[in-house]
Amino acid sequence: MGNLLNKLTDGAHHTPKYTVSGVRFISVKDLSGGTIDFSDTRFISQESHDDLYKRCDPEREDILLTKVGTTGIPVIVDTDEEFSLFVSVALLKFDTDLIYNKYLLYAIKAPVVKTQCEINTKGVGNKNWVLRDIANTVLPLPPLGEQKRIVDEIERFLPYCQQLIK
Repeated sequence: MGNLLNKLTDGAHHTPKYTVSGVRFISVKDLSGGTIDFSDTRFISQESHDDLYKRCDPEREDILLTKVGTTGIPVIVDTDEEFSLFVSVALLKFDTDLIYNKYLLYAIKAPVVKTQCEINTKGVGNKNWVLRDIANTVLPLPPLGEQKRIVDEIERFLPYCQQLIK
């Protein structure tokens, strides 16, 4: 995966000083439902955010990936609101002429990647899928048009799958 990405990084490696309001600070708990959940986020100052954003700058259409605790949950950034990330979340930036973000999302959820995530998640207690191992994760990458057709088929059958699960 590392060869496909323009940027693979993670959030702040130190806990910033939290504030009552300001810029949202996202961690694994805010992504564990498969979407960005701003309902219970902490806040940091604009100054702290500006410093963190120089290295880790999530933007609409990027993918966030949980890498500590509950590992391997991909989420597409679906907001223009700026926020910062904690070390427990990886940021994946890529060339949209090469990779369709929804395809990458589904590819990360696929067994071929999930298995690699499980094998490479290390540690006791707070397990960690380190950036080096994320970068070394192998996933299929068909041409862009085929990625979009695959996503269309997945999304066409997904409601039926969800009904069967119920």
